[in-house]
Amino acid sequence: MKYIREKKIKFGAGYLDVDIYSMDDSYEPHAKHAKRKRVSPPHTLAANDRHSRNQLRQLIVHNFRAGDYYLTSTYAGKPPPLPEAQKQLANFIARLKRVYAKHGVEFRAIYVTEGGREKEDGEFTRVHHHLCISGGVPREEIEAAWQGKRPTTGRGYCNCSVIQPGAAERGCERIAEYMAKSRTKGQGKGLHRWNATRNIKRPTETIIDNKFSRKRTAELLELAKAQQAVRQEQTEQLRRILERRYNAEVMDVIASVNPVTGRVYISARFNKQE
Repeated sequence: MKYIREKKIKFGAGYLDVDIYSMDDSYEPHAKHAKRKRVSPPHTLAANDRHSRNQLRQLIVHNFRAGDYYLTSTYAGKPPPLPEAQKQLANFIARLKRVYAKHGVEFRAIYVTEGGREKEDGEFTRVHHHLCISGGVPREEIEAAWQGKRPTTGRGYCNCSVIQPGAAERGCERIAEYMAKSRTKGQGKGLHRWNATRNIKRPTETIIDNKFSRKRTAELLELAKAQQAVRQEQTEQLRRILERRYNAEVMDVIASVNPVTGRVYISARFNKQE
């Protein structure tokens, strides 16, 4: 049986992400999956990558705001291999937790490692780390924690900057977009592109089935096809329909139709702030 599913995720101070897509009984999870033998097709990888980037953006905007910190930590000289860089990052996180505990401030962090892939000549691409962490601790202590009690020449600089306030807290939006790297620029099979501490708060997610009528679904399907054909007037019409339905300004919208199954997929980002 086919139906339309609406998934809403509320996060931050007035942000809303909405996914509208076709479903049927074949989407129900099976009791047991066989071991995967084939590589996922490009469109599946792209969808997974888009979902991961959206999730990272939602978590950063939901958990951080003006006054929190954004860090970049680098290495000097010959870059270390990725496993060693990951180990040093874990030690850095542990030292930061002790610094925050000393000041009686809760430590929250979302972090990502960039680079560290082995090249054909056996060298490694330049590796560095990006982190969003909670504020409330002197920045010089955070930067000093990168070197640790026994500074080494292998570590480069750690730059800690304050997230600045802006229109609709766009500071966190821009940081999230920068940290959310594409899978094609990632570090290889089996490595998470980003991680977070356990106390990171999750946005509110609501899933509703069959909220859209068949008539409205057919209209959205046609509008999605029109947008896929890059017809500007239909794209604006799709935006107006979504803005009226959710009473919020559309920041971005993606609509597509599977050429094989005919299933529609619409993803919209809203800003409900005054």
